[in-house]
Amino acid sequence: MQIEKLTESEEIVMKAIWTCGKEPGLTDVMGVVTEIYHKDWKPQTVSTFLAKLVRKNYVQLKRNGKIYTYKILIPEKAYRRKLYKHHISFWNHNDIVEFVEEMIKNGDLPKEIITEMENKD
Repeated sequence: MQIEKLTESEEIVMKAIWTCGKEPGLTDVMGVVTEIYHKDWKPQTVSTFLAKLVRKNYVQLKRNGKIYTYKILIPEKAYRRKLYKHHISFWNHNDIVEFVEEMIKNGDLPKEIITEMENKD
């Protein structure tokens, strides 16, 4: 499965679709984009991003009567995995230990999580 890179705006719209947890319509996506991401985008703007997500095979446009909905083709977990794998590959030269050490050094990994990870067998 080829996962194309998304722009920041496309990510917001795709995250809104994942948040809906069903096959949302434009109105559903608009609601999440407005309420959670505080974007005051017009329906045409969101429709444009949805069309791009269809072209990039993240979602499939489905017609349910008079309403169009969007079926998720790329799960959120798969997209997140692509992001962190790219980050570790590009910024940490495929060194996961370097990545984790950096998170610890920067305080991005709380001590409780480190302790929990140490106690797992």
